[in-house]
Amino acid sequence: MARPKVHDEALRNRLLDCALERVCADGVPALRLRSLAAECGTSTTAVYSLFGGKTGLMTALFDEALRQFRAHLAVTPGGDSLDDLVRLALAYRRGALEQPHLFEVVFDRDTPGLASDAALAPLREFVERAIKDDALRPDIDPSTASLALWATVHGWVSLQLRGLLPPGSETRFEDVLRCVTAGWAPAQPN
Repeated sequence: MARPKVHDEALRNRLLDCALERVCADGVPALRLRSLAAECGTSTTAVYSLFGGKTGLMTALFDEALRQFRAHLAVTPGGDSLDDLVRLALAYRRGALEQPHLFEVVFDRDTPGLASDAALAPLREFVERAIKDDALRPDIDPSTASLALWATVHGWVSLQLRGLLPPGSETRFEDVLRCVTAGWAPAQPN
């Protein structure tokens, strides 16, 4: 008779969920394999068996954090493409502020292409739609505009998470976004 599999998918998910909770609560430095395993009622052998060690666990954490980050950016386009851009930026900020440690996991890895693609792809899509809808000038390069918006949003979020914004400015995020996009608005007829 075959021995039952001890290190199964259920244990893998439990370890990953527990690791995510720990990272969300206390940050990446608080993640210790021995205490994680004990909390899940197993040994560090399970972590090595299921993830190959801490590096594999961190890769799985990154994948899950990236999945959750992308879920925050799942904004359904509405009737006004500029409002949609602002809603997307607000969703980015909300996701980062609600789960700052997961945000840190996404953007503090040696896989910057995945994180930047996750952030830029929806922005580029919404910018292209705004150009098509004549809400932004037709000469605007969608890649450049997307990058500028990402730098604005990500920069703001990073400053806010570190407590570096001037007092009272947290409420001006949407105004800043609208100022940036206003610079790309089509000329109004005289």
